[in-house]
Amino acid sequence: MKKVAYLLLFALMSMKALSQEGFIYNNSQYGVEVKFPSKPELTSKKTPIDKKSEYISQVASLMIVSAGLTYNLAIMEKSNGDMGKVDDLVETYKKTFKASIKREYELFGTKILEYDWTTGGHYMRSKIMIINKVLYQLMVASQSSPTDKDVLPFFNSLKINGTSIRDPFTDPGKFTNFAIDDPTKTKKDTIKQIVYVNSGSNQGYLFERSSDVDKNIPQNSLIKPYRFALIIGNEDYSSHQVDLNSEINVDFARNDASAFKEYAINTLGVPEKNVVFLLDATTGLMNQAFSKMNLIIKNTQGNAEVLVYYAGHGLPDEVTKETYLIPLDISGKNAGDGIRLQNLYAKLTEFPSKRVTVFIDACFSGGARNQGLLAARGIKIRPKDDLLNGNLVVFTASSGEQSSLSYKEKHHGIFTYYLLQKLQESKGSVSYNELSKYIHDNVSLQSVLINDKEQSPKVIVSNSISSEWENYDLIK
Repeated sequence: MKKVAYLLLFALMSMKALSQEGFIYNNSQYGVEVKFPSKPELTSKKTPIDKKSEYISQVASLMIVSAGLTYNLAIMEKSNGDMGKVDDLVETYKKTFKASIKREYELFGTKILEYDWTTGGHYMRSKIMIINKVLYQLMVASQSSPTDKDVLPFFNSLKINGTSIRDPFTDPGKFTNFAIDDPTKTKKDTIKQIVYVNSGSNQGYLFERSSDVDKNIPQNSLIKPYRFALIIGNEDYSSHQVDLNSEINVDFARNDASAFKEYAINTLGVPEKNVVFLLDATTGLMNQAFSKMNLIIKNTQGNAEVLVYYAGHGLPDEVTKETYLIPLDISGKNAGDGIRLQNLYAKLTEFPSKRVTVFIDACFSGGARNQGLLAARGIKIRPKDDLLNGNLVVFTASSGEQSSLSYKEKHHGIFTYYLLQKLQESKGSVSYNELSKYIHDNVSLQSVLINDKEQSPKVIVSNSISSEWENYDLIK
């Protein structure tokens, strides 16, 4: 396995974005379909990999150079014995190229790895999987680091036997949820703007850092390997509700989520690879993300510290009063098709964890930051109180029949603004009691001054930690 890497083909050219037009390559023998930006070169050969004459048949190696990047698809079959575990292959690449895993997940029972590595000054990014002793590898090479915008359309075009091999925790068909970070910057991001690829648009959403809490984000050297974050910002409801006109957008929800992500990574010690980040997420994407967090907690043997942040619409069922998070593809007429909060809490507490903290900048009365949902019909409902289990603390933006409102001058929800302000001034070292009091006191007063409406944030905790949660420290 140590020599598998020698089968890669790569060229050295400058970086440029992948064209929207492409050539679709089909290999009927292996059920492979992949879209290239132009017609690829095709080679087929058998290459010895060691002195024992064990062979890998490189059944198809396609390489093209397009728009300044080299794209390669290799389909390799072990001709003698088992291919070996994906983990072994990854270790081989780590030793050979000092590879760093970018993303690892499982789809339909198959482990899939996406990782970057550099060798000889050449930057490469690969996606690799093994199905029925056949290794499928997609690779992009460049003299400089390709951005996700360049790579993902190519990576996410792969199909094997009609199944798309794509990251299930994103919206790969629309490239909605990937940050395009400047590769010349370090992990502690100091750029003024971050662009996120926008669904159905070439323009993209721009996180402009226009508020004081978006700048001078505290940089802590703390890294907590068992700390994870799930962050969702649902803003663009109107373009997804094609049959309705009542579901308007949630002002600044994408800004809220983007800023919280920066604090999670830079201030609260969440490793960037431990962040699941969704903008304008559908029901499927949200359910997949919650299931992933459930599996993370399960597989960390009680050591996981989980932060969940949500900004978007919430709604109660008119009959049961049960509370729901509303994905982009769910309307106010069908709240029961959304994400039931009790089900989410159950997933987060099904397995033991060190701590789970949830921040929800949404209301569940039928109101909204503007209008839409039940507020458009002049109805408000007092939602049913949630009962919590496990080591769970929930910070909510409002109480009872209140709405969760925006702070337009700051381009954030008012709850999120004061949450971030406290993280900024405390550098993340703040007790839950201090944080709760700060948010409550500031939001309660400023909401009346700014929006002429009452909004009183509250904290809900499980009975098992009712005597200790106030002493928790967000950074410790």
